[in-house]
Amino acid sequence: MIRLPLPHPLDFDWRYDDDTAQALTVLLQSYSPVVAIGAPTVARLLEAVGADVTLVDRQPIQGVRRHIVSDASDFTTDDRYKAAIVDPPWYPAQLTSWTEASARAVGVGGTVFVSIWPHTTRPRAATEASQALNEFSRWAHIQRNIATLRYAEPHFETIAREVGGDAELSRSPLEGELIRLDVQAVPPVISKKNAPAQWLRITIDDYQLAVRRRPDSGLTQIEPVFPQDGWRWRYVSARAPGIEQIDLWSSLGEVAKLGSSDQLITALRRALHTTNRDAFERELASMPQLLSWCIPRPPFRRVIEWQHR
Repeated sequence: MIRLPLPHPLDFDWRYDDDTAQALTVLLQSYSPVVAIGAPTVARLLEAVGADVTLVDRQPIQGVRRHIVSDASDFTTDDRYKAAIVDPPWYPAQLTSWTEASARAVGVGGTVFVSIWPHTTRPRAATEASQALNEFSRWAHIQRNIATLRYAEPHFETIAREVGGDAELSRSPLEGELIRLDVQAVPPVISKKNAPAQWLRITIDDYQLAVRRRPDSGLTQIEPVFPQDGWRWRYVSARAPGIEQIDLWSSLGEVAKLGSSDQLITALRRALHTTNRDAFERELASMPQLLSWCIPRPPFRRVIEWQHR
């Protein structure tokens, strides 16, 4: 069985706990075929019991045989699925785009099961949820409170709590609501207005690095985002102050601003082609700040590059 990398905060990678994943697998077994959008835990279990399931997820290492590596909001298909299980990031834009993509995949008469945030998530959470469901009601019949969804705390959240305490933006609810949508009309495709940032991702053994690709900023090579916190990020929310400054982000909550992403990528690639610790650290000698991060040292079990928006 493939060993999964550590969850990365850029992927909003909160994974269902074991009981929730098992319950969702039982719920979906009577549907075939199924598309799992951003729900790899359930896709793996469905595959293990012989169900006809396709995973849509941009993270390429998921241990699922039928896996479309794609941002969920970009997913289109000529196939028709009977049902979809969708676990989007808990923000209005992603909830809408992921859910509408899944509705187009199942078509009229299909069923979408989607997770939604609790009202305690943020100040406008209840209003945002109501607005989204009102939009969904234009093309689907809605059933609420199908199940309670519980999530395992990812390591990056454990670190955020250590640094930020129990502050609102340093923790997540770890519990959501499953909603059922019976599709009565296919929602239209809405064109995207803004080009999002491009990130190069590097998986090193189980550790993940994300490097934002953008022009030289004129900074010195690597700087902390908030110097008082060192390299560790104290938040789990996309609403966190200063989040737009992050150019380098690890699955262990280490963050930094960069002077040049191209220089860093070049140095990292050289280091990742070395075969021993001393050679690795020599290649990164021009960026000594990185040597204090928890980047694995060679020999490596795997090094994989990929990119997403």
